[in-house]
Amino acid sequence: MTPVPPSGDYVSSNYRYVATYNEVVARISQRQQTLTLFVAIFTGLVTALIATRDMFRTSHASIAWLMVGFSFASIALTLLNYKYENLISILRSYLASLERVKDAHLFLPSYNCDAAYIGQANRARYFHDLTCAALILAYNGVAVGIYIAICPPGVTPYPAAIAGVVLVGAACVLAHLRLRRIHYVAAAGAKVATPG
Repeated sequence: MTPVPPSGDYVSSNYRYVATYNEVVARISQRQQTLTLFVAIFTGLVTALIATRDMFRTSHASIAWLMVGFSFASIALTLLNYKYENLISILRSYLASLERVKDAHLFLPSYNCDAAYIGQANRARYFHDLTCAALILAYNGVAVGIYIAICPPGVTPYPAAIAGVVLVGAACVLAHLRLRRIHYVAAAGAKVATPG
Protein backbone atom coordinates (compact mmCIF):
# COMPACT_ATOMS: atom_id res chain seq x y z
CA MET A 1 0.00 0.00 0.00
CA THR A 2 1.37 3.41 -0.98
CA PRO A 3 1.83 5.74 2.02
CA VAL A 4 -0.37 8.82 2.01
CA PRO A 5 1.65 12.08 1.92
CA PRO A 6 0.97 14.64 4.65
CA SER A 7 -1.77 17.12 3.88
CA GLY A 8 -1.50 20.89 3.78
CA ASP A 9 1.88 22.56 3.67
CA TYR A 10 4.73 20.11 3.77
CA VAL A 11 6.19 21.33 7.04
CA SER A 12 8.58 18.37 7.23
CA SER A 13 9.90 19.29 3.77
CA ASN A 14 10.60 22.82 4.96
CA TYR A 15 12.58 21.58 7.94
CA ARG A 16 14.55 19.18 5.77
CA TYR A 17 15.22 21.92 3.24
CA VAL A 18 16.59 24.32 5.85
CA ALA A 19 18.77 21.61 7.40
CA THR A 20 20.14 20.56 4.02
CA TYR A 21 20.74 24.14 2.91
CA ASN A 22 22.71 24.76 6.11
CA GLU A 23 24.77 21.67 5.28
CA VAL A 24 25.52 23.05 1.80
CA VAL A 25 26.65 26.36 3.31
CA ALA A 26 28.87 24.47 5.78
CA ARG A 27 30.50 22.44 2.97
CA ILE A 28 31.15 25.56 0.89
CA SER A 29 32.68 27.24 3.93
CA GLN A 30 34.86 24.18 4.61
CA ARG A 31 36.02 24.22 1.01
CA GLN A 32 37.11 27.85 1.38
CA GLN A 33 38.88 27.03 4.66
CA THR A 34 40.70 24.16 2.95
CA LEU A 35 42.07 26.58 0.37
CA THR A 36 43.27 28.90 3.15
CA LEU A 37 44.91 25.97 4.94
CA PHE A 38 46.57 24.89 1.71
CA VAL A 39 48.07 28.36 1.17
CA ALA A 40 49.35 28.36 4.77
CA ILE A 41 50.93 24.91 4.41
CA PHE A 42 52.59 25.76 1.11
CA THR A 43 53.85 29.08 2.42
CA GLY A 44 55.30 27.25 5.42
CA LEU A 45 56.98 24.67 3.18
CA VAL A 46 58.49 27.36 0.96
CA THR A 47 59.74 29.20 4.05
CA ALA A 48 61.23 25.97 5.42
CA LEU A 49 62.91 25.25 2.11
CA ILE A 50 64.55 28.68 2.07
CA ALA A 51 65.44 28.59 5.77
CA THR A 52 67.19 25.21 5.51
CA ARG A 53 69.21 26.00 2.40
CA ASP A 54 72.43 25.75 4.44
CA MET A 55 71.63 22.08 5.13
CA PHE A 56 72.49 21.32 1.51
CA ARG A 57 76.13 21.38 2.47
CA THR A 58 75.71 18.55 4.97
CA SER A 59 72.39 16.78 4.27
CA HIS A 60 71.11 17.02 0.75
CA ALA A 61 68.66 14.13 1.32
CA SER A 62 66.77 15.98 4.07
CA ILE A 63 66.01 18.85 1.68
CA ALA A 64 64.80 16.38 -0.95
CA TRP A 65 62.42 14.89 1.62
CA LEU A 66 61.06 18.36 2.30
CA MET A 67 60.05 18.49 -1.36
CA VAL A 68 57.72 15.54 -0.77
CA GLY A 69 55.57 17.84 1.39
CA PHE A 70 54.59 19.88 -1.66
CA SER A 71 53.24 16.79 -3.41
CA PHE A 72 51.31 15.63 -0.36
CA ALA A 73 49.78 19.08 0.15
CA SER A 74 48.68 19.17 -3.50
CA ILE A 75 47.13 15.70 -3.27
CA ALA A 76 45.34 16.56 -0.01
CA LEU A 77 43.83 19.75 -1.47
CA THR A 78 42.68 17.90 -4.58
CA LEU A 79 41.04 15.06 -2.64
CA LEU A 80 39.32 17.43 -0.20
CA ASN A 81 38.01 19.61 -3.03
CA TYR A 82 36.68 16.50 -4.78
CA LYS A 83 34.99 15.41 -1.55
CA TYR A 84 33.36 18.79 -0.92
CA GLU A 85 32.27 19.28 -4.53
CA ASN A 86 30.73 15.80 -4.59
CA LEU A 87 28.88 16.41 -1.32
CA ILE A 88 27.63 19.80 -2.52
CA SER A 89 26.29 18.21 -5.71
CA ILE A 90 24.49 15.47 -3.77
CA LEU A 91 22.98 17.97 -1.33
CA ARG A 92 21.83 20.29 -4.12
CA SER A 93 20.18 17.36 -5.86
CA TYR A 94 18.31 16.62 -2.64
CA LEU A 95 17.33 20.29 -2.32
CA ALA A 96 15.99 20.17 -5.87
CA SER A 97 13.78 17.23 -4.89
CA LEU A 98 12.39 19.25 -1.99
CA GLU A 99 11.84 22.29 -4.22
CA ARG A 100 9.69 20.11 -6.49
CA VAL A 101 7.23 19.22 -3.70
CA LYS A 102 3.75 20.13 -4.96
CA ASP A 103 5.44 21.40 -8.16
CA ALA A 104 6.52 24.53 -6.31
CA HIS A 105 9.47 24.91 -8.69
CA LEU A 106 7.00 25.66 -11.50
CA PHE A 107 5.57 28.68 -9.69
CA LEU A 108 8.44 29.99 -7.55
CA PRO A 109 12.07 30.81 -8.43
CA SER A 110 14.10 27.65 -7.91
CA TYR A 111 17.88 27.85 -7.52
CA ASN A 112 18.31 24.08 -7.76
CA CYS A 113 15.70 23.29 -10.43
CA ASP A 114 16.22 26.14 -12.86
CA ALA A 115 18.79 25.19 -15.50
CA ALA A 116 19.80 28.81 -16.09
CA TYR A 117 20.61 29.44 -12.43
CA ILE A 118 22.43 26.12 -12.16
CA GLY A 119 24.59 26.95 -15.17
CA GLN A 120 25.48 30.39 -13.83
CA ALA A 121 26.30 29.00 -10.38
CA ASN A 122 28.51 26.28 -11.85
CA ARG A 123 30.41 28.79 -13.97
CA ALA A 124 31.02 30.88 -10.86
CA ARG A 125 32.06 27.79 -8.86
CA TYR A 126 34.54 26.85 -11.58
CA PHE A 127 36.60 29.92 -10.69
CA HIS A 128 37.34 28.26 -7.34
CA ASP A 129 38.65 25.21 -9.21
CA LEU A 130 40.77 27.45 -11.45
CA THR A 131 42.12 29.28 -8.40
CA CYS A 132 43.17 26.02 -6.76
CA ALA A 133 44.78 24.81 -9.99
CA ALA A 134 46.69 28.09 -10.37
CA LEU A 135 47.91 27.98 -6.76
CA ILE A 136 49.09 24.38 -7.08
CA LEU A 137 50.90 25.24 -10.30
CA ALA A 138 52.48 28.36 -8.82
CA TYR A 139 53.57 26.90 -5.48
CA ASN A 140 54.97 23.70 -6.97
CA GLY A 141 56.80 25.73 -9.62
CA VAL A 142 58.23 28.03 -6.95
CA ALA A 143 59.29 25.01 -4.87
CA VAL A 144 61.16 23.43 -7.77
CA GLY A 145 62.76 26.77 -8.67
CA ILE A 146 63.95 27.38 -5.10
CA TYR A 147 65.20 23.80 -4.78
CA ILE A 148 67.35 24.18 -7.89
CA ALA A 149 68.46 27.71 -7.00
CA ILE A 150 69.71 26.91 -3.48
CA CYS A 151 71.81 23.93 -4.60
CA PRO A 152 75.44 24.77 -3.88
CA PRO A 153 77.93 24.59 -6.74
CA GLY A 154 78.85 21.03 -7.51
CA VAL A 155 75.68 19.58 -5.94
CA THR A 156 73.11 18.11 -8.31
CA PRO A 157 69.44 18.29 -7.25
CA TYR A 158 67.78 14.89 -7.01
CA PRO A 159 65.93 14.35 -10.32
CA ALA A 160 63.39 12.14 -8.54
CA ALA A 161 62.47 14.96 -6.14
CA ILE A 162 61.92 17.39 -8.99
CA ALA A 163 60.07 14.86 -11.16
CA GLY A 164 57.80 13.87 -8.26
CA VAL A 165 56.76 17.46 -7.54
CA VAL A 166 56.24 18.24 -11.22
CA LEU A 167 54.22 15.09 -12.01
CA VAL A 168 52.03 15.21 -8.91
CA GLY A 169 51.48 18.95 -9.32
CA ALA A 170 50.48 18.51 -12.97
CA ALA A 171 48.09 15.67 -12.09
CA CYS A 172 46.46 17.77 -9.35
CA VAL A 173 46.08 20.75 -11.69
CA LEU A 174 44.43 18.52 -14.29
CA ALA A 175 42.14 17.01 -11.63
CA HIS A 176 40.98 20.50 -10.60
CA LEU A 177 40.31 21.46 -14.20
CA ARG A 178 38.11 18.36 -14.50
CA LEU A 179 36.20 18.97 -11.26
CA ARG A 180 33.44 20.65 -13.25
CA ARG A 181 32.40 17.15 -14.39
CA ILE A 182 30.94 16.49 -10.92
CA HIS A 183 29.30 19.90 -10.52
CA TYR A 184 25.58 19.71 -9.84
CA VAL A 185 23.53 19.60 -13.04
CA ALA A 186 19.85 20.11 -13.68
CA ALA A 187 17.69 17.02 -13.48
CA ALA A 188 15.64 15.94 -16.46
CA GLY A 189 12.77 18.30 -17.06
CA ALA A 190 14.38 21.17 -15.20
CA LYS A 191 12.80 24.55 -15.67
CA VAL A 192 14.59 27.06 -17.88
CA ALA A 193 14.39 30.66 -16.74
CA THR A 194 12.60 33.03 -19.05
CA PRO A 195 13.08 36.79 -18.88
CA GLY A 196 10.20 38.93 -17.68
